[in-house]
Amino acid sequence: MAKSKIIKDLANSNVDTLTALKRTKVLLSELQDDELLTWVNNEIVGYSDNAPLPSYRQCSGMLNGSYFKGSFAAHMTYSNVPLPLGKMPEDVKELLLKIEFRDGIDSLKELYKSSKSQKGDLVKPIAADFYPMISKYNNDPYMIITSANIIFSAESINNIFSVIENKLLDILILLEKKFGLLDELDIDTSNLTTDQIEDIASQIRIIVFNDNSINIGDNNKIKDTSISVANNSEQS
Repeated sequence: MAKSKIIKDLANSNVDTLTALKRTKVLLSELQDDELLTWVNNEIVGYSDNAPLPSYRQCSGMLNGSYFKGSFAAHMTYSNVPLPLGKMPEDVKELLLKIEFRDGIDSLKELYKSSKSQKGDLVKPIAADFYPMISKYNNDPYMIITSANIIFSAESINNIFSVIENKLLDILILLEKKFGLLDELDIDTSNLTTDQIEDIASQIRIIVFNDNSINIGDNNKIKDTSISVANNSEQS
């Protein structure tokens, strides 16, 4: 059977992720499944602060920053170095180092392109009111942190595109098996029963939501700050 052009376009990277999501949204709308439409809409426009975030849109970074040890009169200064985590509990450590990508797919694309063009890591600043806790877990009252960031690679964003595109391919291949060629972005469900439509939607939900990864931090989060690009020499 000849493959739909929209499948070949996505498989050959001839369309961007946003276009593929919009095409899939049109097809999924025929199934009238709110859960699937919410997912595709969230990927297009972004996830709200209260929306559950898929694990493929989360990653962990490295704590980096600057601090000094000693008194103001006599101290050693450490600039732009990995910050020790000391005896920080694992759940606090995971919460601190967690990065959440809630932006829509086009915004993530621009952030990725900006990082690659500037050849810098991505940076999420840590709020200053969190600094004393880092010192506390290091059991070092003389450790005075002056800046702290979570540093992570832009490839974390690239991985999001890969995961989404793979899910979209699986969805389109399944729909093609059920309905034939998809290039008109129209599938005919008129000859299907409600149970048959629900069975197809259920199979797609497995593709979209089946994820064995562990979401770190549950619903807790450290005050969110904007992710930006920084040159490797300017992360402090």
